[in-house]
Amino acid sequence: MSRSIQNDRPSLSQRITNHYRSLKRRNEIFTVILLWVLLSCGFLFTLFFIADNRYPAKMTSYNQQLYTLQQERTDIQSGKTDVATKSFDTVLQENLDNLKEYPQQKNNYSITIEGTNSNLIINKNNIFVSDNAAMLDGPMKKKIYDLNKLLAASTNGAQLEVVTVRSLPNGEDVESYANKIFNQLGIGNKDENNGILYLIVLDDRKFRLEVGYGLEGLIPDGTADNIINDDTVVDAFKEERYVAGVNQVVDQVFALMNTKTALVDSKINQVKEQQRSTKFSHWGSFILLLFLMITSLFFIIKLIRAKKTVKQAYHMYQEQLSVYSKAIDQNDPKLLREKIKQTDFYYILLSGTFLILSKKGLRRAITRGRLLRNPAAQQKAFGRILIGDTLYSNNGDILTTAYLASNYNSSNWSDDDSSGSGGGSSWGSFGGGSSGGGGASGGW
Repeated sequence: MSRSIQNDRPSLSQRITNHYRSLKRRNEIFTVILLWVLLSCGFLFTLFFIADNRYPAKMTSYNQQLYTLQQERTDIQSGKTDVATKSFDTVLQENLDNLKEYPQQKNNYSITIEGTNSNLIINKNNIFVSDNAAMLDGPMKKKIYDLNKLLAASTNGAQLEVVTVRSLPNGEDVESYANKIFNQLGIGNKDENNGILYLIVLDDRKFRLEVGYGLEGLIPDGTADNIINDDTVVDAFKEERYVAGVNQVVDQVFALMNTKTALVDSKINQVKEQQRSTKFSHWGSFILLLFLMITSLFFIIKLIRAKKTVKQAYHMYQEQLSVYSKAIDQNDPKLLREKIKQTDFYYILLSGTFLILSKKGLRRAITRGRLLRNPAAQQKAFGRILIGDTLYSNNGDILTTAYLASNYNSSNWSDDDSSGSGGGSSWGSFGGGSSGGGGASGGW
């Protein structure tokens, strides 16, 4: 019998001791991890915001750029600075010889778009319209030509190209095809990148407004999307009034392009966007690092205090075990085991608590262990415990005394549609929609 006692006592007591050591070890590991996070964030905080803070210099640079650009814009508007104007033959280089009137005669040639199995028909006498799908009439083509004449006179080589095709080449979507056409034709001034392509694909019922980099600040994706996907434009295409739809788009795009300060405005918008991005990145990083430092320090303090609390609870358990061992007959191991099962640390063991962060967490573990000691206790989702018809939270609070009839009981949940409309979940369902994938593409 003595050997049985010696084998039984260490079994339960050792489990409690092992659990205490595990809690202690996890506490120390988490403390080290949080300390590392605190020191790392502190180092980065010092590096970027104290020792080597380049933010003021960047903001000063942006402000200087904006001041210079605003002054340039003012000088252009007041006439102090002349915008570089070029004759049409210079702007269009080898394509046109001078600012002549719209030529009625066509001079077509075919060009293969690299990387595709498609060709475009280009009219040398009006390179700004490539109407391969026969969607535009003569007056519309002349208007696009004349608008480009105005751009040539008032801007530094800005160009607006309209291309229609019957269908997309194999393996191409409207975005990739527009990009290839734009770059191969070289729309707009090479240095300013101030060209715009309006591509329309008739059979696929798609279109895209491709904007050169130099004008992205003036015509961002959202603006381009508003222009080509305007309800009036889309309705015109649906009703096969293609000229009306193209006319509205061309007018709106031209109004944005045809200004003496278009390029300066675009540059101003780009600098402002860079300035906003830098501010967001700077202050976002500042707040994030500060938050991580404060949070880490907070939990380190809690873990240190919790370690002392758990240690005190374990010492109390050892004192209780010592008293029980002296008071109980060594030949009565069952009584000793029952006494051990009445200690708080046994309840902590029974609760299965992974980590204790505070005195409140310790009390919660003890309460949970007491509940789980009940032979009728059942563990439910989210750490809840069911005893009879009473459901307790993982904190030991009573959630309901009528579990079987409550909504906590999953068997009471139903996906039936009481309206009799064919069933389905009460949460509804998705409609199966899709996204076009770009802010400057659309269709009809």
